[in-house]
Amino acid sequence: MKKKIYQIACAACMMIVGMSLSSCSDDAWGNDNPETENVFYFGFQDWGRLDNKVAYTVNQGQTIDIPVQFWCAGSRAFDAEAYYYVDTNLALGTDFQIVDANGNPLQPDANGAFTMKWQLTGPDETDNHRVQSIYFKALNGATGDVNVTTFDPKDVDVDGKVKISNGSADGVIYTPNNINSLYEVHCFTQNYKVKVSIK
Repeated sequence: MKKKIYQIACAACMMIVGMSLSSCSDDAWGNDNPETENVFYFGFQDWGRLDNKVAYTVNQGQTIDIPVQFWCAGSRAFDAEAYYYVDTNLALGTDFQIVDANGNPLQPDANGAFTMKWQLTGPDETDNHRVQSIYFKALNGATGDVNVTTFDPKDVDVDGKVKISNGSADGVIYTPNNINSLYEVHCFTQNYKVKVSIK
């Protein structure tokens, strides 16, 4: 009897694993789904923690790179832009700066957003996502914390919860980052921010 129960349990486990694998291969973000072909996702590379508690420490005068991912399978006939923000009491340009890979200062737009361009017209070597870095430089000013986020800080409440625009209450549904006539960029609430501590 125990042997028979064990065999049934093993068969059930194999069936569940098989269904999981087949559902993963039918990726809703894939090119075979016209409705989501040009819907992309943007977020911090947090190496599986998914808890918005990724933290960096930077010393005065030092620059760190913060990796971010852009999920897009295959290439497109256009490139895309995603936005990120800084949220802090420290002064941008005095205490810290967001810079490009060569150390040149970047400036936010009128809404406080920094623009990150993603080349989608070239070959996609990852077949899933592209990776770039946000470069954060401490400027020998005040010490303190800076949150770098994919959501506008106005869209996050005092408890750190994102005000989800599509009415979902589960905390993992995306909310818009950039929407236009060619594509949509969304962010997950599970990896929307990192904290940088200037020492």
